[in-house]
Amino acid sequence: MKPRPLLAGLACLLLAGRPGAQEPPLVFIAAANHTMPFSELHQERLTGGIVKDLGEAIAARLGRSARFVVVPAKRVSRLLDSGGADALCYTTRDWIAAKAVHWSPPLFDYTGVVARGPQAQPRQQLSELAGERLGTVAGYVYPEVEAALGPQFLRDDAPDMDRNLAKLAAGRVGYALTERLTLAYAMRRAPQQGLAPMLTTVSYPTACAFSTRRGLPLVQIDRVMAELVKDGSIERLLARYR
Repeated sequence: MKPRPLLAGLACLLLAGRPGAQEPPLVFIAAANHTMPFSELHQERLTGGIVKDLGEAIAARLGRSARFVVVPAKRVSRLLDSGGADALCYTTRDWIAAKAVHWSPPLFDYTGVVARGPQAQPRQQLSELAGERLGTVAGYVYPEVEAALGPQFLRDDAPDMDRNLAKLAAGRVGYALTERLTLAYAMRRAPQQGLAPMLTTVSYPTACAFSTRRGLPLVQIDRVMAELVKDGSIERLLARYR
């Protein structure tokens, strides 16, 4: 015998109110300007990459599922401050302007590098790149390079990191500013391109920013994040892309 619609609806409400009822998904932001290995986007959906793997790992430890929303970079802070999403991972205090956020323990480092193309000569220090056109990404800032080169920092902007490295591989620039994991992923996928790391420009930790507007269990989240680092889960996750 099938339950009547009204009784079935009341039963669902009662079950939802019981202790142990399924928690809603954690909503993670995927910034639209990220490319692989951090984000693989297909028709404005996040389909793979470190950001997806990391969000799913965090949610699983909390007994929840993960959902991802792809957001233009300029809207990320506003969404966190308004409580429109739960978290943004792979970020730092310098990258976003959000105020209503709780910062997780550090997860892994961002390491900026200068990559050289197959025909470019190795250089020993940043100062040797003064006056050289360097592959860069539109909208990105490179304060350590600006400090070292001053007015002789010559940018050659690409729309995103993939096309920045594509220019480097094609010889349109001899050197490009990128990130160590991004470069390692490109080198593994296409070793024939002859790209290579040359100089490290900067290194600092990244973390996740959780919105304080969402009523999240922040103490539990911090414990879970620390465990992911301590038990090697983060390192194993990153190793898939190196």
